[in-house]
Amino acid sequence: MGVMHRFSYALICSAWAIIPQIALADTSQVIKSWWTDAGWLTELRQHADGARVCATGKAFKEGRPFGLSIVKSGPVTLITLVDEKQPPSRAGKMTFSDQGTTFGDLFVTPAGPAFATTEGESEQTWNTINRLPAQPLSIGIDGSEYSADLTGIDQAREQLKVCETEASR
Repeated sequence: MGVMHRFSYALICSAWAIIPQIALADTSQVIKSWWTDAGWLTELRQHADGARVCATGKAFKEGRPFGLSIVKSGPVTLITLVDEKQPPSRAGKMTFSDQGTTFGDLFVTPAGPAFATTEGESEQTWNTINRLPAQPLSIGIDGSEYSADLTGIDQAREQLKVCETEASR
């Protein structure tokens, strides 16, 4: 398993651990996975209780290393950000922007090693995900700035939709 795959897998697992009512990451198995040419990993996982969860994620190494993950299970949609160097310590806003244009501004809370959006903002979170352009963006959280080249996110969003269809079978 390559470094990027291990990190993406760890990122997605940490994201699933944030949704305890869906299931814990250590009891799930991969049913199917997809990769984009730009490094996004999408997985359909099934947990011991039968719950199926879809997630897509990507590791970013430029500047401040972090991983970004989008988790989808039925009506619940979350975005998580795992900082490789410093776990979150308080709640705040996650702002996606580029040169003065804001694409999304979501409330996040610390959840284990990640910042995570909240279940109550699932619809707003999904709307933000759909507005994110496939280009380099800045993500600001709690006074920290992260650089993310979202190239390939269009394909990752399509993979999430396919995953959701498969999850409902």
